[in-house]
Amino acid sequence: MNPHFSDYWWLFLVRGLFAIVLGVLAIIFPGSTMAVLVMFFGAYMFIDGLFSIVAAFNARRTMRTWAWLLGSGLLSVIIGIITFFNPFATALAIITLIAFWALVIGLAEIIWAIRLRSVIRGEGWYIASGILSIAFSFLLLVLPTAGLLTISYLFGIYAITIGVILLSLGTRLRKHNTLLGHHIGFS
Repeated sequence: MNPHFSDYWWLFLVRGLFAIVLGVLAIIFPGSTMAVLVMFFGAYMFIDGLFSIVAAFNARRTMRTWAWLLGSGLLSVIIGIITFFNPFATALAIITLIAFWALVIGLAEIIWAIRLRSVIRGEGWYIASGILSIAFSFLLLVLPTAGLLTISYLFGIYAITIGVILLSLGTRLRKHNTLLGHHIGFS
């Protein structure tokens, strides 16, 4: 084991505790969590767009497709600005995009299952998966707010899970560090 990691076991513990706290907050306050996630998305789009615009202008003499980079940068900046002024609309757009993605995937799964039924066995399960994807799509379109809250809950569960894993890793690294006799002030 790399002694560097075992010397800094406490960083894994701190990260794990932070992830668990973040996950619990996401579950307790799902609306606020979604609002923060959407604002981070808007900030990312805005900053990414600015960098793309700068890169396009710098590459206009050497890259033939610099106009596409400029266009995507402008679009990202516009999406970022819209997100800042109307985060709820952006959140609904994200949910709508996920809903249409699920609809397309569901239809494709059903079509593939029908076309492949002479090649595969159990195509009914693939058709059932397609039907579930389509049902999920319709639920998101009919109840978009529930979809937003669900994303916050899933994020919370994910963060808690990662936090527990990091706590476990930090504890094991601490035991390894103690066995090696390394001490850095937090032992």
